[in-house]
Amino acid sequence: MSPKTNNEMVFFQLLADKYSRAIMARTSVKECSALQLSRELNIPSTTVYRKLKILEDAELIQTVKTLIDHAGNEEKYYRCIIREVTVKFKEDGFLVSVKKLDYKDKFVILWKRLSKPEG
Repeated sequence: MSPKTNNEMVFFQLLADKYSRAIMARTSVKECSALQLSRELNIPSTTVYRKLKILEDAELIQTVKTLIDHAGNEEKYYRCIIREVTVKFKEDGFLVSVKKLDYKDKFVILWKRLSKPEG
C-alpha cells in the first residue's frame, strides 16, 4: 500500500459514517450552521459539532462565514469542499484523488473582479 493509505483509510471511514456522509451531502448543496444541520438531519447537536470538527480537520468541509449576534454568540456556516473523488485500484492497493474547491478563493476571485476597473 502507498504511504498515503492512512489518509485514504480516514477518508473511507468518514464516508462510511452515516452522520458524516449526511453532513457532507447537505453542505454540498448549501451552506449550513451546526444548528441547521442538527434540525434538518435529525442528528443531536453534540454529534453534529463533533462530526464538523472531524470533517474540518480532514479538510473536507470549510467554514464559509461566521455570524455574531447581539449577545456576541458566533454561528459558523459550513460548506463541503469536495468536488470530485476518484479511486484507482492498483496491484498493491488503491489511490484516492480528491479535487476540492476553496470557498475563500472564490471570495478573493469575486473581490478582484469587482475591484477591476472596466475598460
